Formats: sequence, structure tokens, C-alpha cells
Amino acid sequence: MSHPARSLLFTLLCIPSAALADPPAVPVPAPVALEVGEGSSPGRLRFALRNVTGAPVEVVADRRLLSFVATPPVVPAGVRRRRTGRLPRCAHDQRPAINEFSSRVMLEPGQRYSEEIDVDDLCGLRVPALGAQPLEFHYGFTPPRRGRASHARSIVTDERAETFADITAVAPPSLVSARAPDAAAEGPSRALLSLTARGSSASSAAGLRVSVTLRNPSVQAVWTLLRPTQFSFVVTDPEGREVACDALLRQPAPLRDLFVRLPARGRRSYTLLPSMHCPASTFQSAGIYRARASFESRADGEAFGMQRVFTGIAESASVPLRVSRGQIVPQRPRYE
Repeated sequence: MSHPARSLLFTLLCIPSAALADPPAVPVPAPVALEVGEGSSPGRLRFALRNVTGAPVEVVADRRLLSFVATPPVVPAGVRRRRTGRLPRCAHDQRPAINEFSSRVMLEPGQRYSEEIDVDDLCGLRVPALGAQPLEFHYGFTPPRRGRASHARSIVTDERAETFADITAVAPPSLVSARAPDAAAEGPSRALLSLTARGSSASSAAGLRVSVTLRNPSVQAVWTLLRPTQFSFVVTDPEGREVACDALLRQPAPLRDLFVRLPARGRRSYTLLPSMHCPASTFQSAGIYRARASFESRADGEAFGMQRVFTGIAESASVPLRVSRGQIVPQRPRYE
């Protein structure tokens, strides 16, 4: 081997392998940005996807891809970090795994697409307690541990070679914690009976249950005519439309055996099926429904010598009913 060849071979052997490797690829910024703000009413979020490039972009538009996690508290320098446990987080239980069945929108340069989502829907009626730490919102699919996401798990669905699993944004916790409590229904201050209700979550309308309880707040016993057909609902769908659910509402004959005595501080509960009381198409769409239960009795019991008998209407506060599977209809979509 000639002297120049030996010198070249020696030089190549002495060069570190890292120097011969290809330079690391520079990550390509996502063509869309995520923005999160307040919705049209307390307890609702509005998220927006904004095209930040100079070319049209096709993106997945599915509110179930939104999630959030609380950021860890900032620890001053020199202070030992304490174990804080699992950080509060929320993700939709029907979050799609791939983009094949999700709707898509085309965004022109600088255009924004936004829609709303109910916090109760996002968290499955289990909104965690939040502190003062900011929230990190994610929109998209679970990023892979190594490498880049596949095209089936990319929020950008046009023909570009790059894939983008998710995008993030930071927002204050007040967006989630400022949820308006359900106000109690207005009624007479000295009503003989009060009505409370508890909502539920199910995959379809057939699985929804509402537990209603009639309570006697007095220290004296109260009589009332009581049958399940005396209950009805007023349901507000995810789009804000009210539906009267009184298909089973009937006043039974005032027979003596149908009167019930509620002792002092006593109560009587029933579990009702909203799908039986409401029109068939009420719960077709996935999302959060708000239901107010009411109980009506017109029999005064005078024929049987009863003294304290409830007559009138008792209404409950609004309670959430969540349908996790169904038609995914965009909630208040907006192009800007």
C-alpha cells in the first residue's frame, strides 16, 4: 500500500464515528397553532386551530382530540423538589386513535377554525381539582416515543411528507375551574317537598339514568300522591335547544293506596330513564345534556282526612347527562 493511501486510511480510522454520521434533523414547526379560551357559557371551552403558514393546510377537526394536564409547580433554585404525585389531567375517553374517521377542514393562510367543548364532556363528569399552576393543553394524538408519527396519527392530513402528532398551548386554570355550579330551582321557600337529581354518563341514550329524590325538609310528616309517571324533564341539548320530556307524564287516580307518607326529614327515591321520557331523537349527538327534573301532584287527599299534603310542582337543579358515543356534530363551529 502506497504512503498516501496509508495516510488516508489512518485519517479515516481516527475520525470519530459521530463526526461521520448525518447531522440531526431539525424538527419542522407545525403549520397550525392551538389557541384555547373561554366558551359561550361557563363550563365550556373554545379551542381554535390557526394556519400559521402561507399555504393552505388540511387538518383534523375533532374536539375529542383536546386534552390538558396541569404543569408541575416551579421549584426555586437550591430547593429540593417534593414528590407531587400524579398531575391533574383530562382526556376524552372516546379519543380517536387514528385520523381515518375524524372530520377535516381546509384552512387558508391565516385562517382560524374553532369550536366548543364542554369541560364535563372532556373529563367524563370527573373534573379534577386544580391549583394555581397553568394548564398545558394538547390537541392531537399520542406522540410516539421514538421517531415521527405515522400519517394515520397526524393532525395534518394533506400530502406533505412531515407528520405532526399534536400541538400544545398554555392557558390559565381559571378556564376550567370557573365552572358555574348548577343553581337550585326557584320555588316557594316553605315548600313541603324538595326535589334533587343526579345525572350520569353512558355510551348511548339507552344507558342514561337519572336518580331523583323527593325530600321532606320539615320536622313533620308530609303526604303526597307518588307514582313514577308524575316525573318529567326539560333537557337542554349541546346546541342549547330545550326539549320537553313529558311522554310518560300522567296524573294517577287519587286512590288511597297511592298516597305515600314521608316522615320528618324523610325521602323517597326513584331511578328514571330519560330516553323513555324524551322524544326518540333527543340524545342522538355525543356531548353534554343538561336536565331539570320536575315532580307534579294535584291530589290534596282531603277525601281521606290528610292534613299536610303536597300539591304543586317541585323542580330540581340542572344536572349533566353525558353521551360519550353518538353523532360527532361540531359544537358552535366558526371560521375566522
